[in-house]
Amino acid sequence: MRLDGGLPAPTPGNNTAAPQPPKEKKKHTAALIGGGVLLVIFLVFVWRIVFFYVGIIRGTVDPPTSFISSLTVDTTLAPPLGEVVVDMEKLATFDDPTLGASPDRALLTIVEFADFGCPFSREASYIVRALAEHTDIVRYVYRDFPIEDLHPGATLAAQAGECAQEQNRFFDYHDKLYQNQFDLTDTSLKRYAQEIGLDSAAFNSCLDSGRYADEVEEDRQAGIEAGVRGTPTFYFNGVLVEGAIPRDIFLSLVNRFQIIQEN
Repeated sequence: MRLDGGLPAPTPGNNTAAPQPPKEKKKHTAALIGGGVLLVIFLVFVWRIVFFYVGIIRGTVDPPTSFISSLTVDTTLAPPLGEVVVDMEKLATFDDPTLGASPDRALLTIVEFADFGCPFSREASYIVRALAEHTDIVRYVYRDFPIEDLHPGATLAAQAGECAQEQNRFFDYHDKLYQNQFDLTDTSLKRYAQEIGLDSAAFNSCLDSGRYADEVEEDRQAGIEAGVRGTPTFYFNGVLVEGAIPRDIFLSLVNRFQIIQEN
């Protein structure tokens, strides 16, 4: 029997689903395609991570040695001509702030040239400091490379850091400076010292005397001779790495040296 519309009458007990409207079919198909694309992207992403991680550990793939997008370049310096030979014994000084393993026990020595006015230095210094404090194979040496033209007050801040070092509180002061890096005036530098509990009289006298001006300039010249052209710049056992290194790359480098030590 047929209904008035000319369509076949439904048979009792017939559970056949009604056909989907065209719009719903399109939405369903688009959702499947979109999900498939996302799954492929995810699998490629995971594969790339595994590929590079395994390669770094095995030594067949090197981590990037330049993060130029996170490097504050001193435009007054010309790039070094040719390959620079780095003497790590001279670069990893004993009179600059140091964390981590002793020189005779360190498998990996990291020397950083940084600027208290540089946001990329701030980002990177916290990471490398944490690594040095929580591993027994890394020695970390902090050296000054103020870029005064770009960060007014950076040179005086570097001298202030040396004054804090006199009281064995460099890294406490280091953190305070990076938290307030947009205000590196003489008055503020002295206030920061007071706020973290340094001997204010000794600190102020040290800063006013300018006795670490030559020390800061020596650091800067040592960096220039080693090929530093901006901040932050790192040396991993003499291998130059420019820019703020992401935490995962730092961990990969440390893991690599640790595996070498164990083997």
